[in-house]
Amino acid sequence: MKTVGIYVPSYKRYDSIKTDKILNECTYVVRESEAELYRTAGVRKILVAPDREIDSLPKIRQWIIDNTPEDIVIQIDDDIERFSYVNKINMEEITDPDIVDSELLRIAQILSDLNLGFASIRMQESVVKYNEEFRFFSTIGLVCWFNKAGLKSRYDENVRFKADTDFQLSELLTNRIIIVPEYLRAKAQYDKNSGGNNVHKNSQSMRETIEYLKNKWGRYYEHNYRTNQSKVKVRR
Repeated sequence: MKTVGIYVPSYKRYDSIKTDKILNECTYVVRESEAELYRTAGVRKILVAPDREIDSLPKIRQWIIDNTPEDIVIQIDDDIERFSYVNKINMEEITDPDIVDSELLRIAQILSDLNLGFASIRMQESVVKYNEEFRFFSTIGLVCWFNKAGLKSRYDENVRFKADTDFQLSELLTNRIIIVPEYLRAKAQYDKNSGGNNVHKNSQSMRETIEYLKNKWGRYYEHNYRTNQSKVKVRR
């Protein structure tokens, strides 16, 4: 039997707890300097790490993979407000945490069965972006599944922003495939909330990250500065 754990990386959002309220159970991963603030805010389960070891998104993602006991870890952003089912014509909010759990475990089981390393969902909740029940590449984030037995990549600490896109490209080119469940979406205030990965984000730092990714991945990655959208270009 494979074990599964659900973890929520969080920074400077102890005063706006969201994800903890829509799941039956999860563990917040926080910096040592903020642990008491999260406890006072009522977070039910907390895993504490030294500040310097998890002071960026790629570092905390990798730290969770390396320092947790479960075979498969699910990492969920700390500003998730709801989960939904979507198809080509409508969207339905999932209000029962038991159903959310079953869907999270369903994707974990698929990764395990196929011996793949990585799964994630689209950033947009809108039905306009729906194509099919499952895709195998996309612009992803918000919820990430990591099957430790199948992973072939590690997070690059040089990619402070767009770390999930970088990791996705690594898995696509080394593991050949990732899983993107199109039917499952989440609502979050992406790039709008204070705290989290937004603390050090500005136009200059984003441009530096994008240029780093373009140099690193060449023809497999492109970014449209006009629309501020990145595109992963790996043909299968």
